[in-house]
Amino acid sequence: MFQDFKLLPRRTVEENVALSLQVTGTPPRETRARVFAILKQLGLQHRRYHHPLSLSGGEQQRVAIARALVNEPEILLADEPTGNLDPELTVEIMDLIASAALRGTTVVVATHELEIVRRYGKRAVRLEGGQIVEDTQPSMPRT
Repeated sequence: MFQDFKLLPRRTVEENVALSLQVTGTPPRETRARVFAILKQLGLQHRRYHHPLSLSGGEQQRVAIARALVNEPEILLADEPTGNLDPELTVEIMDLIASAALRGTTVVVATHELEIVRRYGKRAVRLEGGQIVEDTQPSMPRT
């Protein structure tokens, strides 16, 4: 997932999200169903026939997230996935990314939002000037 979204302006929201399934040969019927399901999860199903430039920045960001998650990737690299979103939507998006991790996707998130990192209790590596200054492992539950 790119910080600047990389959406194709002449394609609709639905077409932008479907692209990652089409290039992997997913049948059209399955593609439509999966695209609609992820757009519904992100509250964008009503915008599926709109073009990216007619959407708000937050909506464009959610389209980019939908495109990244629709094919259930093995690895997800997310650069500031919640950078332009309000706090409520930030939690929703991070929950969606966390659920991808629970389904087996390896997730790497680059963010300046330390609170969101702490919320999920996962490993966090903090960089300053290109150097690791902190590497926090999640705490294991006590028995």
